[in-house]
Amino acid sequence: MKAITAKTKNVMAAFDAYQIVEQAAQEGSPAVCIFSGQSGLGKTTAGAFLFVQADGILVRCFRADTLWTFLERLALELGLDKRQRKADMLNFIVRELSLTGKPLFIDESDYIADNIEILETVRDIYDMSGVPVIMIGYEKLPRKIKRLEQLYNRISQHVQFQKADEEDISIMASELVEHTVIAPDLLQELLDASKGNFRRITTGLASIEKFAKSNSLKTIDADQWAGRQFFPVAEL
Repeated sequence: MKAITAKTKNVMAAFDAYQIVEQAAQEGSPAVCIFSGQSGLGKTTAGAFLFVQADGILVRCFRADTLWTFLERLALELGLDKRQRKADMLNFIVRELSLTGKPLFIDESDYIADNIEILETVRDIYDMSGVPVIMIGYEKLPRKIKRLEQLYNRISQHVQFQKADEEDISIMASELVEHTVIAPDLLQELLDASKGNFRRITTGLASIEKFAKSNSLKTIDADQWAGRQFFPVAEL
């Protein structure tokens, strides 16, 4: 399997949304973006792809985060070499983002969305630095952020990640699988088994590719696959 990000509809929608907020930030317009959706739909993958493309800053949130731990992790990503007070770390973060213009990607934002103090600080960072902020989380993230109107009103783009369909799985097979052509009937079986979950589709494609290579198959269809398991652990 190629170590690249397949250009599925979700990824391209995220790319388009990022370009819009990037331009908005340059014009002084609202430039906060949300990627939301169920687990396994490629939100983190899309965020990581854009983070690399944009040479941005990526910080992952944790359930146990406090304002101090959030600021410390972000400050360390920006090059801070020692712990400081919260106010000093905030000033450092704002200064570095302002100087570099790097967009800020906040993954697993659900973990901080119930903490108004952290959300207010994210708004402060955005307001004072002027860089695009992309918040990535589950489907309830927009509803949680809405409780802080001052941040919610700064959202100009929202990408709701959708389950994979026939077009997406074809794109993934074409762009990720090496030296093997997977027939449409087998791709449909994998799509049905995965229930549209991109993460499981990737696992299934890797399983098919491995089987095809071990049997010297340049093409493989549903009959040749013969009902084998796509995933290491069967569905319960």
